[in-house]
Parts: sequence; structure tokens; C-alpha cells
Amino acid sequence: MIEIKSLKFSYNGFPVLKNINENIDKGEFVGVVGPNGSGKSTLLRCLDRILKPQHGKIFLNGKNIQKLSRNALARQIAYVPQKESNTFPATVFDTVLMGRKPHINWMPMKKDLDITSKVIEMLDLTDIAFKDINQLSGGQRQRVFIARALAQQPEVLLLDEPTANLDLRHQMEVMNILKSLTNKDITIIIAIHDLNMALQYCNKLIMLKDGEIFAKGGKDIITTDTIEKLYDIKVNIIKENGRIFIIPELEESEIKYTN
Repeated sequence: MIEIKSLKFSYNGFPVLKNINENIDKGEFVGVVGPNGSGKSTLLRCLDRILKPQHGKIFLNGKNIQKLSRNALARQIAYVPQKESNTFPATVFDTVLMGRKPHINWMPMKKDLDITSKVIEMLDLTDIAFKDINQLSGGQRQRVFIARALAQQPEVLLLDEPTANLDLRHQMEVMNILKSLTNKDITIIIAIHDLNMALQYCNKLIMLKDGEIFAKGGKDIITTDTIEKLYDIKVNIIKENGRIFIIPELEESEIKYTN
């Protein structure tokens, strides 16, 4: 259970998050969506305590995360950024094993190695387990960092654009894996631009605009009026076999014809 109460965050006096209030239940798959600059990434960083809000509190299972030790927090919350700023030479296996750090007292035990191997297999990384991550493609590296987060065995997994560097097949594979984790009572919160992907996998959406919650809920909040006001574009919404698809309308000036 995550409780966000009156959360506000500013960069150099510029408000990025404005009075965010939200409860997220255990095992939910939450998609945080909205235009660029709406505060999606900042919200995730506040949840992982990378950023400290100027006002408000975040509670995890009733405990204020600001009062947890970094190690205690890392046993409960794992975060995967959109892009790793520093990548040091290391094999895929060793990188994923780093996710066990909050659980290791002195040196890795057999349990840590077994969990690392299991996660590597889950993310389809077995064939490259002993390659240097600096030799991998962007998509492969992204899966490695997701695997590292899963090796933490967190209660809450935060991901900032987890499919941004993946081809379509691996996008689906990663989202399917994340969806399966919610059946194990892991709470997933992802910042994601692909609204259609979010609709297929997330059971809850939090829409941010200008640092505020614009709308929240399930698929019932998806209307042409809501999406057009959120993104300032015209859209068509198609419903088929219980699924919803959002298709932007192109203005005539945007359509290019080729012979």
C-alpha cells in the first residue's frame, strides 16, 4: 500500500508536482501517463527517495519512506531509470547480481546466485549472461537493468519508460513479465508514453498534466474529451473485443502523399 499525501516538488523554485494525493494498492499495475514535462519521472524519483519533496509525505505500508534506511527502502522499492547515466564494465550476470546488494551482508550466498540466474532466464538474457553490458544494444541493456531491479525482490517496482529502447517483440515480453509480477503481489508503477500499451496492461492510470493529477482510474476515464484535453490533440477511440485503442487524428496539412 502506497499513500501519497499533499506531495509537492519544485526545481529551482519552479513547481513540477503540485499537491499530489493518491493511494495505490498492493499488486496494482499503474501507468503514469501525460505530456512531456508533466511530472511523471519526478513522481517516480520521489517515490524512490532519489528526490526529496519540499512538501508532503509518502507512506509505504504505513511507514514514512523518509524514515527508512536506504537499505531497508531498497528491499522494498526498486527503480529502473529510463537511461543509466553511468555504465561500468561488468558482465550481465554481475550487473544483475548487484540487485541483491540490499540482501547481502558480506558476500553473495547460493540463494543470491540462484535468484540472479532465475531472473536472467526470465528476461531472456541467458545467452549473453557473461558479456560486458557495454557491448550490448540499448534494448538488451534495458532488459539487464530491469532484471537487476527484479533481483532486489521488491514489493514495489518503479520503471521510467521501460520499453523505450525495445523493439515491439521485447516490449510485449517485458510488459507481459511485469503483468505477471502483479499476480505475485508486486506493485508496478510505470511512467509510459505509449498510451495504447498502458491501456492493454495497466489496471489503473494516473494522468498528469502541468504537475497535477488530471484524471485517474481505470479504462472508464478514457474518453475523447479527456485525451484531447490532456494532450491537446484530436483523437478517435476504438473499442473492440473489450479493448480500447486511441488513434490520433491527422490534420490534412500533416498528411503527406507519395506516388
